[in-house]
Amino acid sequence: MKKIPRMKETMTAESKPTAGFFSFTGCEGCQITLLLMDEITRILDGLDVQSFHLVKEINLMTRFDLAFVEGAITSKKGIETLREIREKSNFLVALGTCACYGGVPAMRNFIQSEALRKYTFQHGRRPDSVTASGIGEFVDVDYYMRGCPIKKREFVDFMEHFTKGEIIRPFEGSVCDQCQRRGVDCLLKQRIECLGAVTHGGCGALCPSENIPCMLCRGPTEKANMAGEIKLFQKFGLSEEDIHNRLNLFKNIE
Repeated sequence: MKKIPRMKETMTAESKPTAGFFSFTGCEGCQITLLLMDEITRILDGLDVQSFHLVKEINLMTRFDLAFVEGAITSKKGIETLREIREKSNFLVALGTCACYGGVPAMRNFIQSEALRKYTFQHGRRPDSVTASGIGEFVDVDYYMRGCPIKKREFVDFMEHFTKGEIIRPFEGSVCDQCQRRGVDCLLKQRIECLGAVTHGGCGALCPSENIPCMLCRGPTEKANMAGEIKLFQKFGLSEEDIHNRLNLFKNIE
């Protein structure tokens, strides 16, 4: 179990960890997921929350023992704010797929500004826009909490260990490694375009268990065989555009 670095710089045995929750480009679905958790009142009571726009009227940019950042970075101003958060935080968590990889907002990276105007009320990109990316492109991230939205159990486990000065080890395998259909009733054997073999696990393979193909929402594993997955989907008869859209729904793969 990894120990939390620098925690004692701002904490005493009696004090609560100072925490901040921040959001950039995204739907804020991960923060809403937190607020819908049965355990959230107990967890927030154990923190000195200085910034959380969904629950606080007055939010401060102070020193944080723990900061959660949701959403993709899409502007130069966002980069500056993110770097300020990083500078003031002892431990930084990327909360959800948008913060981890760029998520759904990163789909705009494949659309030219002229075409984008048709979908944004005749407005193009902001003058300070940058390629939509996860926060790790700009700052060091201490923990990636993947998912769209995040898994409630992982957040609870993370917080229970964090308050003890420990960091949980994320699941390192793929969705297939947790899938009960593996080797029995695999969706790929049914020629259904499931991406579980190349996707970070930790979700308990929830979607395949409900007969829903994995969509890569937790991002690709480090050893993901994308070339093999593409060849398989080509054999299924998918077009190049269809394959591209599936692989890049939550992260820019190509």
